[in-house]
Amino acid sequence: MQSVSLHYPDEKLTWEARPNPNWSFLDKYAKKIFHLPFSNSRAIDDFWLWFNEHSDNFDDLADAEDPFWDIAIGQLQRLYEHLWFELSCPNNGVREFIITAEGHEEGFPLVEAIVAGAPKLSRWQFIALKPPKGFDFKMTYEGITFDPRSMWFLPLEDHLPNLGLRIGVPNYSPAVERQTHNAVLIILDTALGERVATLDIQHTEVSALPESPGTENYIGLCELPNFIECRKQRNGKAESSS
Repeated sequence: MQSVSLHYPDEKLTWEARPNPNWSFLDKYAKKIFHLPFSNSRAIDDFWLWFNEHSDNFDDLADAEDPFWDIAIGQLQRLYEHLWFELSCPNNGVREFIITAEGHEEGFPLVEAIVAGAPKLSRWQFIALKPPKGFDFKMTYEGITFDPRSMWFLPLEDHLPNLGLRIGVPNYSPAVERQTHNAVLIILDTALGERVATLDIQHTEVSALPESPGTENYIGLCELPNFIECRKQRNGKAESSS
């Protein structure tokens, strides 16, 4: 299983994630009808009791290469097979513990229920679903570095009314299409937040970045949050007037 590192300029937050190597866009949005998450308050309580019993291990947990990481993931996935977590580095003595459903929409209510049942601990902030972090970071995926600030997107009209995006990536090569597409999906989750990336984007593809992207109707990727919000407002007005 590959490791993914996201590095922010101020170095206050360094995220460690290990996505499923078989994770694809279609799988991300697929309904697992025979493996739907369940809401069991006793099971949620049991997880947090286990968390408290192993608080020293969590305090020492630095990255996904630590053997305890897999143990903790195993405990969390007893609630639902698609759950995962991410950790921040300590910031003023507090670490963020983010529980994610890895883009599986049916798991969102369970994630929110788990975080709602979390204990109050001064050293930890528990967060449901990946929050939006913006595009001010670089990431390394399978040894390849990606900078979302140098990427552009093209809205794809053939996917209307759904939102399809072609992401233009500098120095793109078809030989690394899988790595590039997976990296772009992680970038969108990180920058937009898990909820927006899952619910508001229905298709993505990657390509080489044109020499003059602006003249070919591409838009800087950092403008994507504004584009999505304006699109939602336009669609809302169209629905209300129909």
